[in-house]
Amino acid sequence: MNKIKTLIVDDEVLARDKLTLFLQNEKDFEIVEQCSNGIEALKSIKTSYPDLLFLDIQMPEMDGMELLRNIDVQKIPCIILVTAYDDYAIKAFEYHALDYLLKPFDRERFLVTISRVREQMELHSSGDYNRQLLNYLRDTNDSKKHIQKVVVKDGGKIFFVKTKDIEWVESAGNYLKLHVGKSSHLIRETMNAFEQKLNPSEFIRIHRSSLVNIDTIHNLESWGNTEFIFTLNSGHKVQSGRSYYTLIRQKLQL
Repeated sequence: MNKIKTLIVDDEVLARDKLTLFLQNEKDFEIVEQCSNGIEALKSIKTSYPDLLFLDIQMPEMDGMELLRNIDVQKIPCIILVTAYDDYAIKAFEYHALDYLLKPFDRERFLVTISRVREQMELHSSGDYNRQLLNYLRDTNDSKKHIQKVVVKDGGKIFFVKTKDIEWVESAGNYLKLHVGKSSHLIRETMNAFEQKLNPSEFIRIHRSSLVNIDTIHNLESWGNTEFIFTLNSGHKVQSGRSYYTLIRQKLQL
């Protein structure tokens, strides 16, 4: 069986050594090189054609994000972002990374990532992974990137919610409440900032305190002269605001 060629990129020696130690026990992985910055990594990718890239985000000379923007689309490996800051979790998925490791990570968390890599390698052979890489290139060159997943923290755990699964969003004080099926999740974000991160073809702002996933709208009915009542697929009803009447009519072609 062909081994998964792996490139480790991190400016911290101890971090590189830790990944190396963990990978030594995985017989189907082969470390082709270790690099301390993005410039070295870019050269290595052009010559070693790695299948997998463990990439630190904050590095001197060329950081991880800049490196990703400079990799030839035909040579982009499977990406695992490694960072000491959990705020970068969202950015990891904006860049179509398969996973991210939050320093300091343990062997158990590392093995979860390795399992995901193996699954991804199977997709690679079917051509699905190549399509993901093309999406990556398109999105990273787009100045208006739209998030596909939202990071939710709850009780010391981190969850990832796909935006397509969000039915609607409402303001809740200094937080936003994301309604997903029968569940809801709180994130610390303003409505205006969150709206800018979403794909406008998928979500519509219907009130200063609510956003709705267009695909989840079951029906709507007029309420007075300048408002609507939206009934969602879940059966939940959300009322629009007067100031959004014209926008709703234009966007939904009413």
